[in-house]
Amino acid sequence: MLLANSEFKRRAKKQLQGKWLEAAILSLIAWLLTTAGGGVVETVQYVWQNGVLVSVPAAPSSFNGISNLLSIVLGGPIALGVAGYFLKLIRQEGPIIEDLFGGFKFFIKAFVLNIMITIFTLLWTLLLIIPGIIAYLRYSMSYYIMTDNPQLSAFEALNQSKFMMAGYKGKLFRLWLSFLGWFLVGILTLGIGFLWVLPYYNTAKANFYQDLKDNQSLVS
Repeated sequence: MLLANSEFKRRAKKQLQGKWLEAAILSLIAWLLTTAGGGVVETVQYVWQNGVLVSVPAAPSSFNGISNLLSIVLGGPIALGVAGYFLKLIRQEGPIIEDLFGGFKFFIKAFVLNIMITIFTLLWTLLLIIPGIIAYLRYSMSYYIMTDNPQLSAFEALNQSKFMMAGYKGKLFRLWLSFLGWFLVGILTLGIGFLWVLPYYNTAKANFYQDLKDNQSLVS
């Protein structure tokens, strides 16, 4: 049986002690390389990146094209690097900011994984927003799984996440909801608050994955 979401958050606070600034810098770099310019297509666009709903101001169309391309190309490797950093953090394996770029060692797999998650989530979202959210939650463990099993293909990591999250999507969604107030603070502070909440959320989410993995290993 999984731990309570409040325990994931308690552990995250403890694990971030002495590492909060570094984790914030890593989160900022990840955001600059992906979300900062990559999600701008209209006057105001809303994107959900790393579980955060943010408002992004418009930019010239030529800039949009370049930044959107960079977001597509870099999104997968950066997400894999973020997952690797926070797994090292909760496992006390001495994470460093350079771990953010560890995903580039598996660039093709991470790139394909990002494309697949984006396409599948988008297709479900075309039906209704709720199926889109469910799809996002279904595939949310993919980068952690690939970090622990780099020999897997993108499709295999996606399938393992789907299997792993069966029956637990609601629990992860409730964990995300518990951070909603902090996400709103991040928006109201023009993004500054995210430097605090993103490390907190990503560490709690890594703990969720670890607990889920440990429990399912015991069952199998």
